[in-house]
Amino acid sequence: MKTLAFALLLLPTAALADFDCAIAQQCGGGACEPFGGGPMVVREVGDTWQVEIDGTVYEGYSTTTMDTGGEVSIVIPPQQGMSGLVSIYPTGEVSFTAHAYSGQAIAITGSGNCAGVGG
Repeated sequence: MKTLAFALLLLPTAALADFDCAIAQQCGGGACEPFGGGPMVVREVGDTWQVEIDGTVYEGYSTTTMDTGGEVSIVIPPQQGMSGLVSIYPTGEVSFTAHAYSGQAIAITGSGNCAGVGG
């Protein structure tokens, strides 16, 4: 029985929560425009979250969950030239902020709607 329990721990597990988000608009530099990229896919993978936009995957950490805070809040520490925050609300709406530095500080915000699977 101990061997079976240990073997089960080694098996890959499905993500605990996945969200497929359609971003409607992005804003930066005082102007908003329709978001030109593909969907944002947010996956819970063990203790971390993966946020994928247009094939680029960022790893983040949850600050709260639907169960404890009424929303999923994911902080993305600096990686691949940016950092950010993604918030998914119980209504399915999503907002995100991306921060970068390229000779000056850049902040881009976006919003849209998500469909959840397993979360």
